[in-house]
This record gives sequence, structure tokens and C-alpha cells, in this order.
Amino acid sequence: MKRATLLLIAAAGTAAAAAWFWLPVHSAGAGGQPALVAHADAALRNGTAGAAGQGDAKSAADGFSFAVGGDPAMPSAGQRPAAAQESAEEKARKQQLRKLGYQIDARYYRMSLAELREQARHGDPQALTHLAERYLFQLDGHPREPDYEPGFHYRDEAREALQQAYAAGNAHAAAMISESYLLEKQPEEAAAWNVVARRAGDALSADWFLKTKDYQALTEQQKTAAALRADQLMQALRQRKAKP
Repeated sequence: MKRATLLLIAAAGTAAAAAWFWLPVHSAGAGGQPALVAHADAALRNGTAGAAGQGDAKSAADGFSFAVGGDPAMPSAGQRPAAAQESAEEKARKQQLRKLGYQIDARYYRMSLAELREQARHGDPQALTHLAERYLFQLDGHPREPDYEPGFHYRDEAREALQQAYAAGNAHAAAMISESYLLEKQPEEAAAWNVVARRAGDALSADWFLKTKDYQALTEQQKTAAALRADQLMQALRQRKAKP
């Protein structure tokens, strides 16, 4: 992949991360969905998701719906300038977001796909998480991308990578899987993974999902089924964590 493209991807991730660090909740988009989700949903429908490098930095940022990416040492536009001015509450929130896995070091965005896969193969949770991002937003449905592989099941492999990332310590990976199903209009499966996210302590992502029209349209029976499905998912995830 060309270096310029990778740098734009890194910039997009940084912008998304900055928004999450400084806002206590997602900005609402149409229909009660977060703005980043709305952008990604539109991109998926228009066949443009993940086309980083083909537009300006804002267009690249719109291709990412997951709040990860960026280097805390590299201030983003609009970010508060001095850490010394942060309140104790802001510092605690930022630390919690990092702990949950909302941030990926910028160096992963500069890796080739082969390098990223190698790091992921060794169980690196950040590599696994960003590998899923590339699969979902840069490669899935984009045969003109240099790294595109015909017949590769990008969405399934992305979710597999995110499950591995969750088992390796990225609690936010469950919410990312939830959002991927929401974008596919599978709200019941999204609700199940949302329950997993909440149980993992990722209340920030879990809360916004409850405000979406897709969740609110679920019947009580569907919500109960989603909770039961979440029990099964949690058991499978615990088994993954137990493996050496």
C-alpha cells in the first residue's frame, strides 16, 4: 500500500480518537446513531467505505466508524493543547478509554498488510484491531485496492480478528463487532454483542447503542434472545481467553 495512503489512514484514525477523548458521549447522527456510525453507514451503502487516500483528511475520517486510532503524542486539530489544563475527570476518562482499547498506536497504520497480519498472528491486540479496521473499511468490497484478495471473507475475518483482540485484552472489540452488525442491519446480533461490551465495562459504546432506532425497534422477545445469545458469546470468549 502506498505510504501516502497509510498516512491518510493514520490521520483519519487520529481524528476519530480525538473526538472520543474529548466528548463524554458520541455525537448523535441521523436516527439517534452516532455521527461516525452514520458516516460509515452511508459509505457502506454508497460503496465508498474505507477509500482512504482518495480524498482529503475529512473524507478519510468519514470512512472509519470505530473510535480507535492515533498517537497520544501527536495532538490533533481541535484537541485541547496542554495536558496540564485537563481536569482530573478528563484525565480519568482518557485513561479509561485507553484501558478499554479505544486507541491504536499510529505505527500500526504505517504497517503493510503483511506486517500487520504477522503482528496479529502473534496475538497483538492492537494489530488485530486495526487489521479488522482495514478488512472492514479499506478492503471489503473494494477490488481495486492493491491488497484486495478475491474470495476473501473480509467481514467474517474482521470479526474473528476482533474476537481474538477481545480475548487478548481489548474490551472495546466487542462494541466494534456490535457496530459491524448494526451497519449490516442485524440489530439482534448487534444487541447481543452490545451486552458483551457492557459486561466488559465498555459502557460508553453500550449506552449509545440503546438510543438507536434499530435497538428501540427490537421487541422484548428479541431483546431476551439477544441476552441469551450474549451468554453464549461470553462463554465462547472465555474459552478463547483460557487457551494458552
